[in-house]
Amino acid sequence: MENLLRKKLDAGEHVFGTFAELGGANSVEALGASGIDFVLIDNEHNPAEAESAAEMIRACEKTGVTALCRVREISRPAVLKLLDAGAGGVIVPCVENADQVRELVDYAKYAPVGKRGFCPSRKDGWGFTYPGTLSVADQMKYWNHETLLIPQCETVGCLEHIEEITAIEGVDGIMIGPFDLSIAMGIPGQWENPDFKAAIARILKACKDAGKYAMVFTPTTDNVKDYYAQGFDIVCYSLDAAVLIAAYRRILEEIK
Repeated sequence: MENLLRKKLDAGEHVFGTFAELGGANSVEALGASGIDFVLIDNEHNPAEAESAAEMIRACEKTGVTALCRVREISRPAVLKLLDAGAGGVIVPCVENADQVRELVDYAKYAPVGKRGFCPSRKDGWGFTYPGTLSVADQMKYWNHETLLIPQCETVGCLEHIEEITAIEGVDGIMIGPFDLSIAMGIPGQWENPDFKAAIARILKACKDAGKYAMVFTPTTDNVKDYYAQGFDIVCYSLDAAVLIAAYRRILEEIK
């Protein structure tokens, strides 16, 4: 299945999405109906595992929105199961160094870029829908382009090695986790701190210099347009549970 998010990015479009933390296929389908570009299914902070993630991926496909998945850990099963279930890409937390990223490339990308295990799966109709009908070599080439691998920069180690990491073949982009990054830097939540701003600028420059996508999380819409103006390609805004609570609180304020 064509990765519509990748298609928009390749066309130079800014893309926008949110985290799915409520954990149900119905809520994900509703998010897809909103018109956003992607839903980020969370296997790290959410109880969801591969089985429930597959149902949420199916809900994304129904509404034409791309499903990204944040994996639970840096391991082969954590990456492989979600990609075989049909995720358009994986976000990987807690990355510390380039060796871990090379390991992730082996898990997420087929030869000759990586060493991803080959198996017909849900992603290609178990070999009966495109690109499963192509030769094995052409299938591997197709998925290597269509499947996004995006490590998160949320540790000091990742920040210190960001230029080396973004230069690695098979890495499609970097996602900034501002909360954990600021905590790791010893300045939790200090968004205006010069050191934090310098870190953001360094990560963004590394992505641009390497021709990789730059992605950032934000809990507010106030800075979304500014992030795009800075050069970020992907903005992930808040999470479905927080938006739901905030919306009903506003409603309650209006009617009381």
